[in-house]
Amino acid sequence: MVKNIEMQDLKDALDGGRVFALYDNRGPGSYGARHIKGAKLLPVSEVRPENLPSDKGAMLVFY
Repeated sequence: MVKNIEMQDLKDALDGGRVFALYDNRGPGSYGARHIKGAKLLPVSEVRPENLPSDKGAMLVFY
């Protein structure tokens, strides 16, 4: 299931210890200039199952 979440929801997940994978979907230049700590660079063109965690229950957050 895909859904949009608000920043506060993400903060609550962080504060509550929820484990999730965080992906920055911008280009390498933008990622290199600034990104959320812990985010992995994964441009939209590279979003494929093999580039995601194998845990199918993991919360995936893309920005």
